[in-house]
Amino acid sequence: MRINFFSKALLFGLLFSLYTHTLFSQTYSNKASSIFSFTVGMTSTSLLNDSIDYKSGIMFNGGFAYSVMLNNRLNIALEALHTGKGIKTESPIVKYRYFYVDLPLYAQIKVSESFRINAGVQYSIATNSQMISIDNTKTNGVRVDAISAIKPTDYGFLAGIDFDVSKSISLGARYTVSGSLLFEKHGTNFGVFQLSVKYSPIKTYQVFFHREKAQQ
Repeated sequence: MRINFFSKALLFGLLFSLYTHTLFSQTYSNKASSIFSFTVGMTSTSLLNDSIDYKSGIMFNGGFAYSVMLNNRLNIALEALHTGKGIKTESPIVKYRYFYVDLPLYAQIKVSESFRINAGVQYSIATNSQMISIDNTKTNGVRVDAISAIKPTDYGFLAGIDFDVSKSISLGARYTVSGSLLFEKHGTNFGVFQLSVKYSPIKTYQVFFHREKAQQ
C-alpha cells in the first residue's frame, strides 16, 4: 500500500511539474518559480478532548511536495504524505498507531528569500491502524492487533514555518489540528506537531504568474 501510494504520488508530482513547466510561455526569472521536493519528518501527536489521558507518541512521515511562486511574496504549495500518528497509555503500556495519507494545501508567505510562514488546510484519509501491547505468550513479547481508525477521514488547519539551510535543503516545523475541534466541542481530535527536512532536486525558473515584473 505504501509503495503504491508513493509511486503514484511521485508520478503525479513529476507529471504536474512537467505540465506547469510547458503550459506557460517562455518567460524566466533568476528565482525558482516552482520546486519539487522529497520530504521526511517526525510527528508528535496529541489526542484532544480524550477522556483517558493518552500520552503523545512519536512517529514519522514522508512524501512529496510541490510549490509554485505566485509573486515575490507568496507561494502556493501542495504535499502528498504518508503520516504516522501515535498515542499511548503508560499503565498498561499500550501504543496506538494510526496511518494516514495527508494532503496539505497551503500558502507560503516569504518573509525573506530563505524564510517562509505557512498557513493552510489539510485533508486526511486513514489507511490502517494498529494497537501494540505487551504479550508474554508471543515470541517477541509484543502483540500487534489491527484496530479501527479514530477518524476514517479528517480535515484540519495547519500553520508553520520553513527555512532554507542550503540551495537544496530546508527545515520546517508545523502544527496541524483537526478542523472539527472548532465545531464539535466534545469530539475527539488530533493535534499533530511535525518537524521535517525537504530535499529539492527539481527547480524550474519559468515564470507562471506576474510575468511583467519578472521581465523588468
